[in-house]
Amino acid sequence: MESSYWVGLALGVCALTLACGGEGGFSGPPDDDGNDLKPGLTTAVRVEAAASELAEALGWTRGVPGAEVRLHRLGTDFAWETATTDAGGVARFPDVITGDYRVAAYRPLTDAEVTELGQSAWALGDGLHQNVHDGSQASLMLGPAHQGSVVFSEIYGTAPFTAETSYDYSMFFELYNNSDQTVFLDGMIFGTTLGTGNIETGAGSCIAEDRYRTDPTGIWAHFLHQFPGSGAEYPLAPGATVVVAHDAVDHSQIDPRLPDLSGADFELEGTGDPDNPNAVNLPEVGVRPFPLGHGLRFHISATLFIASPLDVDALTRDVQRIPNSQDVELIKIPAAAVLDVVATDDDDALEEQQYTRCGAQVARNFDRLEGGFIKHGVDVGLSIRRLGRGQAGGHPLLQDTNTSGVDFIKGPYTPGRLP
Repeated sequence: MESSYWVGLALGVCALTLACGGEGGFSGPPDDDGNDLKPGLTTAVRVEAAASELAEALGWTRGVPGAEVRLHRLGTDFAWETATTDAGGVARFPDVITGDYRVAAYRPLTDAEVTELGQSAWALGDGLHQNVHDGSQASLMLGPAHQGSVVFSEIYGTAPFTAETSYDYSMFFELYNNSDQTVFLDGMIFGTTLGTGNIETGAGSCIAEDRYRTDPTGIWAHFLHQFPGSGAEYPLAPGATVVVAHDAVDHSQIDPRLPDLSGADFELEGTGDPDNPNAVNLPEVGVRPFPLGHGLRFHISATLFIASPLDVDALTRDVQRIPNSQDVELIKIPAAAVLDVVATDDDDALEEQQYTRCGAQVARNFDRLEGGFIKHGVDVGLSIRRLGRGQAGGHPLLQDTNTSGVDFIKGPYTPGRLP
C-alpha cells in the first residue's frame, strides 16, 4: 500500500466477548477508498475460561504462544493474511486499513503437548467478525476441539453455469462417525438455518432474523429432511462415512467437472426429482417442501446442521414476521439435539462490497466463524473438507473446534472417502 500511515486496532483481552470499547486515537489521511490510515494491528490470543485447566497445564494463562492468527478484509478476494503469536500470546499485523474483517486463531497442539495433557488429539480455534477502526479492541478466546459423534466431513455446494443458468443438483455432503461407538442414523434431522443468507437484502432481513439466528438455545429452520428407519436400520461404524446426495445421479453427464453421485448412500427426496432406487431417500419434514422439487439446496453460503433423532411434530414453532413480505413459519431444533454445525460462505468480494452483512449466522456455541470460501461457478472441482487431527479408537479423528473457518479447508471433492 502506498501510504505510510495505517489504521490501528488493538485486540485486547476481553473475557469471552467479541468486542470491547476503546478510546479513539488519531486518524491519518484517507487512502484512495476514503479509509483512514494509522499504524498497526495487534491481536491477543488466550484460552477460553471453560478450558482453564488446559491453559494452566500448558502454562498458557497469560496467552497462547505459537497460535496462527488469520485476517481477511471483507470485500476483497479471499486470502488469509497470517501472523504467529509470541510467548505472551500476541501477534501483530503492521499493515491494516479500516474495514470489516474476519479474524481467526488456530493452535494445533504438538505431540509433546498432547502427551503432557494425556489426550489422543487436540487443537484449539476461535473466530469473529471485527470492524477495524481507530481504537477498536477485541480478543480471540480459543476453544478446544471435541471428538463428538456424527460430524460433517465434506460438503460440496458449488454450481457451474450451464446454458447461462446455475445447475444446482450436484451437491452432496458426507457424514463421518468421529466416535468410538457405532451410531444409527435412523431419525436424524438434516437442515440449514433460516434466512436469506448472511447479507442484508433491503427487506429488513437482518433485523427480522436476528433473534432466531443467534439463539443459543436452538437452531431455527424452515426446511428439514429426516433419515428414515425405526431405530437400528442404518448403522454407521466408528470411522465410517456415508454420502448424502442432492440427486444421486451421475452429474458428470451434464458437466465433466461434476461428481458422479450415482453410488451415493442416500439422497434428498423432493416432489419432482429423479429417484435412484439404490440410494435411500430422506423425506422432507419441514414446514413445507423446498421449491423446485429436488429437496433442500445447501450451497456454499448456507449453514448446515445434523441433529439427533427427533419427533418434528413435537418441536417448538414460531412465525417469523418479515417486513414487506410474507410471514414464515419456523421450527426450532433444541441445542441439546444438535450434533454438528458447519457455517459456510462463498468467495464473493463483489457481493460483500454491495451488501451489508447480517453478522453471525448462528450463536457461538454452535459455530464461531464461517469457512468454505469457494467461488460459485468457478471452483466446481472443489469441496470443503474437515481437517484430520490424529487417531482415536483406531480410526482418524476429525477436528471440531466449532470454528468452521479453521476446521475446514478446500480441496478436490472425494465423496465417500477421507483424503
